[in-house]
Amino acid sequence: MCELYGISFSRPGKAISTLHRFADHSGRNPHGWGIAFYRQGDAVIQKLPEKALLSKTYFRAVEEAESDVIISHIRHASRGEKNERNCHPFVHHMDGRDWVFAHNGHVDGIYIHPRATGETDSESVFHILLDNIRDKSDTLSGLQYGITSLFEEYEFGRQIKLNFLLSDGDNVYAFGHHPEKPMYYQNLYHMQGARTLVSTQVLDGTPWVKLPNDRLLVVAQGQIQSISGSI
Repeated sequence: MCELYGISFSRPGKAISTLHRFADHSGRNPHGWGIAFYRQGDAVIQKLPEKALLSKTYFRAVEEAESDVIISHIRHASRGEKNERNCHPFVHHMDGRDWVFAHNGHVDGIYIHPRATGETDSESVFHILLDNIRDKSDTLSGLQYGITSLFEEYEFGRQIKLNFLLSDGDNVYAFGHHPEKPMYYQNLYHMQGARTLVSTQVLDGTPWVKLPNDRLLVVAQGQIQSISGSI
């Protein structure tokens, strides 16, 4: 199943070592990779439908990615063709910002959102959450309402496994609801500043904390801002 990776820095940084270790998990997720970061407020996305560990382009993208926020994904295709448009992260410009989203899991029965360019349930989840953020005019309230509405509409008689990372370039939002694939985070301080990393894999031997199920983690400038219930 897919894997998620996100990092927030207190000042622009690179994540070369952890992204290299992240690629080690592409053996079970060989159908694509993607890396997103921000440059002067604009999202830069590189992705290809190939195994990250064998992709020279992936490792070049790792070297290039220097930002306050970096989000990456390696894909095991469960819905949608094995092509670039179905690789995560997805990006959409809304309210003057580039929003970036990556997802692990599935939402059975979800409709394909009109703005989606591919066939994945993940991209439709992204746009449904953005619609709720726009309706509420507040990101945190919109996300909480959007997550709740997804479970109310699609969980009955079906199954939802919903881990995601979302960023507007300043904040990183992480949500975990997947019994077989917990999310983990760590907050570290260095001479270069603070960083918080979130991943579905423990990527090194340093301490990591399991994100409780159904909690929404908010990170900005390398610091944890809040962890709140969402459903």
